[in-house]
Formats: sequence, structure tokens, C-alpha cells
Amino acid sequence: MFRRLLSVVLVAVVAACAGSEEPADNQTGSGEAVGGQSGSVGEGSTDKPKAEETADPAELMLVTGPGGSVKVISPDGTEVRELRVPSGGGGPSLQPTWAPSSLQGRHLVAWTELAEDGTFQIALADVSDGSTTRFEAPVAPFYYYWSPDAMLLGFLGQSAFSPLQMGVVDLQLERVELLGEGQPFYFDWRADSNALIAHVGDALSLLTRDDGAWTSEVLSVTPGLFQAPAWISSDRILVTTPASAGGVEVSVGMFAAQSDLSGQRLIVSDLGGRPLSTLAELEGAAAFEPDPDGLRVAFTDFAGPLLVLNVAGGKSVPVSDGRVAAFQWSPDGSRLLFMEVDKEAQALVPRVWDGSYTVTFRSFYPTRVFLLQYLPFWDQYTRSLTLWAPSGESFTYPAATAGGDRIMVQHLSQTGPVEVSRGVFASWSPVPVAIPIAPQS
Repeated sequence: MFRRLLSVVLVAVVAACAGSEEPADNQTGSGEAVGGQSGSVGEGSTDKPKAEETADPAELMLVTGPGGSVKVISPDGTEVRELRVPSGGGGPSLQPTWAPSSLQGRHLVAWTELAEDGTFQIALADVSDGSTTRFEAPVAPFYYYWSPDAMLLGFLGQSAFSPLQMGVVDLQLERVELLGEGQPFYFDWRADSNALIAHVGDALSLLTRDDGAWTSEVLSVTPGLFQAPAWISSDRILVTTPASAGGVEVSVGMFAAQSDLSGQRLIVSDLGGRPLSTLAELEGAAAFEPDPDGLRVAFTDFAGPLLVLNVAGGKSVPVSDGRVAAFQWSPDGSRLLFMEVDKEAQALVPRVWDGSYTVTFRSFYPTRVFLLQYLPFWDQYTRSLTLWAPSGESFTYPAATAGGDRIMVQHLSQTGPVEVSRGVFASWSPVPVAIPIAPQS
């Protein structure tokens, strides 16, 4: 809910952006289902030259540019591969998203396209050579979330006058399948890629996959006021529940959940819906993210503070007293990046906490795309993409500047960011990617 209000406050500032802020590089300490049709494999660009050798794996960035372009660049801004030119007859691309790992030597990126006949397509581009496979989508997809093994591509979409629908592209079976519908709809993949936990409307559902077939069951737990659930192990999930019975429905735009005047609890639950432990008592709508090992969880009720605690128990550690629009653990879980709203509610201040100290970096105005499409639902997006470099030594963000929208890279060892590209949004490759080197002409 707070994120909706944040978007309203900041959007006018972005439209009238007047350059960057003064740097603030101080360091402070901290306390304690209908089936779709498969597309034609290999459709798209197939006339690229064969590679003769492969570069060492590199940390690459995926950039959404103006006009729906999609490209891959190196952290210094060098263009590695243009995957999609600015939109012409094909319409703008939506939500380009990295696959989390290589699939049979291919590293894929997914996005949405609008075909000339008015149908929506799910495009899968191979970063190594730029070739593209397309699947016809039964709905208009607006969000992508790959399974950990990169064999399944989950997506959310909507058709006119219908609720949100969740589907999966099965790359092995080459088919598109719708798995459920409802509003709102948030989900998280289990590490083995054979199960999903979904927060749909006012219920929690477990979707499991066995021999290519999906089944669904509603868990006997009443969700509280939050958006995206999270796995912390193969048989335990992280959710919130009302602190007492008699919750009432609260709806703000697409956000709807159960709330209660007496607050809610952040809990660990088993797959039978039984609460195993209560981690924290909360007053308002919450967001939370476990670290990669599922040992610690960062959480906030949007009004602040941002806290971190051990799932096994112990006292929570305050990381930020202010309002936080987004936060994300580094790939190894040693650091926490968070975007704090400045005192005037006019900009975001990136800060990184390492368990003992917090480093504050230069504030920025977010691009409209970051502000309106990503930040209101960041607890879902942080499950499917990363602002962190795989090394954990840099992060990226899209900034609205006097010269236009720019992609910035902030190295932890430097006081200020480096501008690397034009663009409205960017994310880092989850792992280093090997790109074939084209032969010299």
C-alpha cells in the first residue's frame, strides 16, 4: 500500500527531474487451464555468423531501452548483443527477464511482443547468438519468473475483462499451459522447480508438478496483508497471517489481501498450512525476503523500520528507520541493498548493509518504468531478477536525469555511480555468462 503512495509522490518529481543529487558517501554502524500452441523453435534471427571461440564467462547486464529495445551490455557499457531493436510493427517489449542458468549451453532472455495480427507472443532469445523462439500467449503477459533450472518460464498475464492468470512455458515439452487465475496473484518457485507457492486473492495455494502434470491445493492458512510469499526450504514457506481471527479485506488497486486492526504476524509455515514459528509482530502491510540460504529474513511494513532477523530465532536487527521502497540480498547473502526514500519523498537513496555497517550512496530519481512498473511490486520482482552483479561488488539502477533515462552502475568501492547506457530499466545476469566471439571478417 505504501508503495502505491510512494509512486504517486515521486512520479511528478521524475517528470520534472532536474539532475542528480549531491553525493552522500558516509558510512554508519548498525545495531543488533487452457493449453496454448507452441511457437516455431528457432524463429527469428538465424542468420548470425557461427562463433569460432567463446569468451570467458562475464557479468552482463540486460537493458530495456527506449522504444522497447532489448540489449545485453558489459558493466562498462560496451554492447555485447542487441536482442531487439526499438519497436516498429511488433510493438513494445515488456519485462525482459534473464534465465537463472544456462540451458544446454544456451542462456535465455524472455520478453513479451505484440505480433502484427494483434496476438501476444512470448519471445525467448538466446544471448549467445541472438536467435529467437516465439510462443503464442493465451493472455497478454506482463511478468516473467523462470524456474531455478530454467526449464520452465512462469508468467502472469491478463485478457480483457478477465482476472489475472498464471501460466508456464514448458521448454522441454514446447507448450504453454495456464495453471490458475485470481487477483492479486503472486508466487515463488521452489528450488527443485517442481512446486510453486502462490498467494491468490485471499488464499494460499501449493502447485506441484509430477511427470509434467500440475496439481493444486489450497493451504489451510489465512494470508495476511502482504504480496509475494517465499520459500525458505523445500518444505517451509514464509508468509504473514492476521494476528487474530476476523480479518477484513483491504483493496488498493490490484493489491488485495486480508488485514486486521490488531496487526499481523510474520510466520514460518509447513506445507500443510500449520504455523511452525512466529518471527515478528507487524502493524501494517508487509514485504519480506529471505537470504539465499533461507537463514535470515529482511522485512518491513513499508512505514519503517527495515529489520533483519535469523529464522532460527533471535533478536531482530534494525537496518533502516526510514521508509524503504525496495530491498534485495546480494547473491551470496552477505549484504543487503535497500532503496530508502529521502526525507522530502522526492528521491531514492541506495544503501548497502553488510551485517555491521551501512554505506550510503548518491541519491537518484527513478525512471518512470522503475517507479510505476517495478517498485510497487518489488517483493515479487526481487524473486525473479537481480540488481546485484554476480560478484556482489556492484549493483545497478535506472535513473531519470536531466539528459534522459540512464542506467547506472554503483561499485561498492567507489563513492559515485558510473553511467553505462541509455535505458529505462536494467538487471544483472544471475550468473556469469559465456558469449561466443564472432569470427573476424
